[in-house]
Amino acid sequence: MRKTHLLILASVILMQPVFADDAMMSSDSKPCAVIAKACLNAGYSRKGNDDKKFWSDCMKPIILGKAVKNINVDSATVKSCRTDKINAFKKELNEFENVSS
Repeated sequence: MRKTHLLILASVILMQPVFADDAMMSSDSKPCAVIAKACLNAGYSRKGNDDKKFWSDCMKPIILGKAVKNINVDSATVKSCRTDKINAFKKELNEFENVSS
């Protein structure tokens, strides 16, 4: 069971396109949308801007509990987003395991 949790956490960290994709934004949870909006409002871009990368410089550090300059999101929102993402990946993993069996 612990290996499954580690796999899920690794998936959350490594699944950069999930967080950066515009199409996924509509299906993101409200807490994650709040974080994404804060990143976009601070000038982080999803469109190849090398100075301020949306996922690697803003979303990922915030979701992992790190501070990002000029971004203020309360800890409850961050925790809720992280929980929502982990639960979504658990659901996808379960679906994958059921198809693979």
